[in-house]
Amino acid sequence: MTPLAKRHVENAVAHTIPATPWRVAGLPAGAAIRVLSDDRVTGALTGVLNLPLGFSSSGAVLACSADLQMFVLEGELRIGEARLTAGDYCFHPAGSAAGDWECRTAARALLIVGPHPEFVAISPGAPVRSHDPHMIPVLDSWALQWVDPLAASDPSTPYRTGVMVKMLREDRETGSTTHLAGLMPGWFMPGLEVHPVTEENYCLSGDVHIGTVGDGPGYTMTEGVYLCRPPGIAHGPILSKNGNVNFCYTHGRLGIDYREDARSEALIRDHFCGFPWR
Repeated sequence: MTPLAKRHVENAVAHTIPATPWRVAGLPAGAAIRVLSDDRVTGALTGVLNLPLGFSSSGAVLACSADLQMFVLEGELRIGEARLTAGDYCFHPAGSAAGDWECRTAARALLIVGPHPEFVAISPGAPVRSHDPHMIPVLDSWALQWVDPLAASDPSTPYRTGVMVKMLREDRETGSTTHLAGLMPGWFMPGLEVHPVTEENYCLSGDVHIGTVGDGPGYTMTEGVYLCRPPGIAHGPILSKNGNVNFCYTHGRLGIDYREDARSEALIRDHFCGFPWR
């Protein structure tokens, strides 16, 4: 998936963003999207996709003109022979025939789609890349092992014990990764961190506190909170009182340049003492 220039977003709460019809050429009626961040020129976006019970492409095999990633948050969606339920991930490269779409329950999924998306119904016998080697029809994140965070990032200072990742996808050309990041309760990393690439984060569960962002105050991510942060913005310290899992998409290899900050100790102590146990 080609890294894209999306709007800088901090502390967006998904459920407070109005869902609007997702009118994309070739996509059946009924889909709605809560847009979290987008490129308003190309139509590339990240959002929460809502599909109603009975949503269907009526047997038509759909191919999207842009790279498409989804992580199911709730419900059940079938794409071709792949049945996706909560915690499942899929990736369909641009132009590949994903399959026909059908929802046997209402479904909600985190969607990342590339520029100028449109869906094409593939006629029987048409030449399509139905067996693209990069396609991931379904990946059960629950079955994946938590692994060393160095699988998804290159920090300048060793991590404190208590952070881990589940790798969903890595783009060997761009270095971008899609992964889940988990923090143990009470984990923290002092100082500020700066990345050379854009990062997108969506909180699936728990809490993760960002002490400061740029020259301003930070905030606590809880379920449904999202950020899309461009390169070069110092932020931190990062910590979690109750533990946390975030869905992460980085627009290139996630380098992390750690910098000391005199405010870290006080910010960490304030969150641990002031944020509720859950």
